[in-house]
Amino acid sequence: MKYTYYSTIKSGKHLMRSLFWLNNRSTCIMTQSNPLWAALSKPIGKLYKLEWYWCDKDNQLRTRNHFLDVSDKLFSSHYSEYWYPTKDHRGYYYLPYDQWVTHENFWRCIDSIMERDIITNPFSLFGYVGKDIHKMLVQVKNDDPPMKPHPDIIQQLRKRKSIVAYKEDIEHLAFNIFSLAGTFGTLENAIKTINQIREFQEYMPIFLDKHDIPYEIFSLDSGDYSKTFELDKVLPRNSTQTLWGTDDLGIDVKKEVSNYMKNHT
Repeated sequence: MKYTYYSTIKSGKHLMRSLFWLNNRSTCIMTQSNPLWAALSKPIGKLYKLEWYWCDKDNQLRTRNHFLDVSDKLFSSHYSEYWYPTKDHRGYYYLPYDQWVTHENFWRCIDSIMERDIITNPFSLFGYVGKDIHKMLVQVKNDDPPMKPHPDIIQQLRKRKSIVAYKEDIEHLAFNIFSLAGTFGTLENAIKTINQIREFQEYMPIFLDKHDIPYEIFSLDSGDYSKTFELDKVLPRNSTQTLWGTDDLGIDVKKEVSNYMKNHT
């Protein structure tokens, strides 16, 4: 069975990638923002073959391959699902966003994407590419993707098992966002992000119904990964909880979570 994982930010995509690596299965994560690109992986013997696809500034589809032993990298923040094997002048591995563009020529790699056992961030496949979750939600509701999707994508996605990731524990969702409040710039933006995540996850089933794509709701708090994704081996659901540390702007996270629960639930 091949899966498509519909989710928002902070919804277990790194854990999902690690679970599929643990079970020797292939993966694909689509970028959620411009420029459009994808990171793919599949097992080749004892190693994983990692592949990246993007369009260069001449709108030509490009790819890069890299072989990696992933056995000791399941819980590494360095080898995140977005990892790319190029160093900048500081020695860090980075993604050369300034050399890539969003263009429909990207769809020439659609067969490579669709052969993976799991695809995460699939809204890009529908042509919705953007970092602003509120703007993207408006575009999704209005059926107004900023990029023309592949003409056969909906038919292909109907052949896969679609999973809608849903966060039941809103208090834990708030904790996850407030712990990284600095990532969102201000405390107010963190609160706005929590509300937008909740709105988006409520709308995902409506979106799939509109496109006649069958789906299954999966609780990030109580769902059975082994049963839903047919995995022989599983990891604790909190395995990747603290991978990226905290960035809380000096705020009292527990206090802000308590305030949020009082005022927004």
